[in-house]
Amino acid sequence: MIQLNEYHDNIIPLLKVPVIQKITVLTVFFFFSVFHAGAEELWRLRYSVPTSAESEITRGSSKASEKLNTSGHSGNMVFSNGIGFGYSTVRTNGSLGGIDYKFKNHSLDLAYTIGNELSYTLGAGRLVYGRGEQSMSGTSYVTENSSGEALFMNFGIPFLGGELLLGYRQHNIEYKNFQSQISGQTVMLEDTVKLLSSQVNAGFGFLFWKLFSLAEQSLSAKLSANRKWCSTSSLADWWLIIFASLS
Repeated sequence: MIQLNEYHDNIIPLLKVPVIQKITVLTVFFFFSVFHAGAEELWRLRYSVPTSAESEITRGSSKASEKLNTSGHSGNMVFSNGIGFGYSTVRTNGSLGGIDYKFKNHSLDLAYTIGNELSYTLGAGRLVYGRGEQSMSGTSYVTENSSGEALFMNFGIPFLGGELLLGYRQHNIEYKNFQSQISGQTVMLEDTVKLLSSQVNAGFGFLFWKLFSLAEQSLSAKLSANRKWCSTSSLADWWLIIFASLS
């Protein structure tokens, strides 16, 4: 039985490990777990873009919602064990309450997929870089002090040897310390800005299990033919092949 002191000695230090180190450990674990799967199992390479979006911006105590202009793309690699890693870039800009906003966000994604040709994916993203800009009365205030996360899900439907993707993604990001240079001095805004963005995504995925299966079958057929030929060939035939290759 684990004693209470042993629990604190073993578990509590793990909770104090920096986030980057935790992510690194998980990445290494999932990467090596891929190689336990067979070659005939399914791999996926996916790409999607936002088709529609709605954003809610909270600035201080005021809140407003609007369909702001949203663009970007997302790429994801799903290994044969269902674990997927990806990268997402989203740009959002528009005007709310007389203020022009521009946001650019980059996220690292981790997801899990179930199903073979018809699939369902659930995942989460962590903001690695976010830039916010708000313009008021001709003055732009910019910040890169941001933090946030994303949740997303995708449905994969078989189509033309690959898959059609239909998904939903939601970002929740906070921006702080907007700054601007006015008359040679730095002016900082006290209000933080929170962006809650919901997107409907569409895309296409490539399935690799069929390619691996065909390659394996072709290789097996060639090996079988070589074995059969080797078993029926005489020693004289082998010497002729060797001399021909050296000449």
